[in-house]
Parts: sequence; C-alpha cells; structure tokens
Amino acid sequence: MTPRGALLSILTPVLLLAAPGVAARAAAQTPPQWKSTVTASVIVAPPPILLTTTRDLYFGNVSPGQVVSVPARPAYPVGTWAAGARFGNLAKTVRYGVRFTLPTQLANGTATMPVSWNGTQYGWLCVWNQSTGTAGVCAVQDASFNPSSHTTPAAALVIDLPNNTPQNNVFAADVYVGGQLSVPAGSLKPGTYSAPVTITVTVIG
Repeated sequence: MTPRGALLSILTPVLLLAAPGVAARAAAQTPPQWKSTVTASVIVAPPPILLTTTRDLYFGNVSPGQVVSVPARPAYPVGTWAAGARFGNLAKTVRYGVRFTLPTQLANGTATMPVSWNGTQYGWLCVWNQSTGTAGVCAVQDASFNPSSHTTPAAALVIDLPNNTPQNNVFAADVYVGGQLSVPAGSLKPGTYSAPVTITVTVIG
C-alpha cells in the first residue's frame, strides 16, 4: 500500500461516523487553541555560613636561626599547633570556594620573621555531615592542599558537597593551616611575633 493509501484507510472510517455537515459545524464552533509548555524555576539562596575560629597557629618558643615547621594535620611538634576554622551550615548542591590571605612575615613592632605557607603539608580540609556525621571524621571530603596555591578567587579551593543526601542535611568544613617559620640568626627582640591569616569562603555555584 502506498503512503497515500495508508492515510486514507485510517481517515475514512472516522469520517463515516458523522452525517454530512455535522463535522463541519462542529469545527466551526470550536475556537482555535494554542498551547505552550514552560518550565518553572526558582533560585534558593544558600543559608548563612556559621564561622567558628577553633584555634590560632602557634609556632611555640623559638631560638635564633631556628626553622619551625608546623603541619596542618597532627601530630604537631611539641608546643605547636595549626590554625583551625570551622565553616558550618553549608548547603548541599552549593559549591563553595576557599581562599587565603597569607602574610610573608610575622612582626613584633619593627622586628620581623619570615614565614612560608608553600606546601601541601600546610593545608588540610575536613568536610563532614553535620546532620548525621561526627566532627573530625572527614567522611565527605578529606584533602591536603597548598595554602599558597589558593590566594585568589580564580584559584579558590573548592568544597565539593554531595547531592545524594536528604534535603535537610547540612555540612561543615574544618580548615586547618600550618606554616614554616624561619627565625633570623643573631639577637632577637623578645616578645610575641604575629600576623593575621584570613580565610574567606564564598559561594561559587
């Protein structure tokens, strides 16, 4: 059967069900219709991040000419520990970027000591589920990183949260930063040498 014949064989029985003129009047009484399908969407802003500074970076008591390296992860050299900050209330399906503002030296008035952050041993990211997990158990993300490599928005350290969790689950990210202090040789001005380390978390997608 040709394509034209096949079409007529389907349409003809239908046309025979109505008396002549009835189909024409019904078509005239039915107004034309147009249909359009649209997609409804909404953007839900992520919840506010809750920040807690858990501890400061401490290089301990130092001597002239000494080099002190404090890793981000324990175990730490005796009398030292890494800086820690917790960012809580992180929402799933949201990508967060972490970047660092790092000083090049610690200062005590005009006296200074060089400090370095370059090395994957000086950064640690521990992400866990606050709804079902345990602090310190990095079940969502456990990564070492180089703080010096994440100092700009374009090079931010990405927190990768899963999507396969219940809707009401929230997450926390513990960020730890260590460093290496180079103590100048010779006489040193006594006192505390310090400088700020700034950790910034932003939504990137």
